[in-house]
Amino acid sequence: MKDYIGKIDSYLPLEEARIQLLRCRLVGYSLVAEIRDEPYTREYVDHLISRSYQTLSAKAGRAIVDPYNDPCASQYFILDELRSYAFRDPSEPFMKFIRAEFKKVFVPTLRLMTDLCKSNNKLTWSEVKEQLQEIMKSLNVDVTWADCEERLDRYLGKIEPVLKK
Repeated sequence: MKDYIGKIDSYLPLEEARIQLLRCRLVGYSLVAEIRDEPYTREYVDHLISRSYQTLSAKAGRAIVDPYNDPCASQYFILDELRSYAFRDPSEPFMKFIRAEFKKVFVPTLRLMTDLCKSNNKLTWSEVKEQLQEIMKSLNVDVTWADCEERLDRYLGKIEPVLKK
């Protein structure tokens, strides 16, 4: 995983690299839950991802912020970004990628953002879920919400101990 994360900025366009980093964090937490051994912890995964955001920022010539640094603001940012994709050409390879990764990346990421945000002004999971369903419809994501929730429930059950540490 360390090698893969370290190479993301080398071979992917910026917008795909950012999405792959979201996915890598989710996979990393899952691996930590399976391994259950030092030094592989949530902090280890967060550190790897943070370093990759720094490298990506240097390569892009601008700050590319790790959304987990501010999960409250990131809820809004990611939802807004997903909404903006409705104005892109649906046959574009990037849009095919977005639709294919929706339930694997965006649903669990936004759920974690909701859980990690401690602000009283945060979006609730019900509010996020409603917005995600609208976005899925506008992007023609070919998956049901039931599929998303089933996958999300399994994932959250698996990584719960990782998040509590």
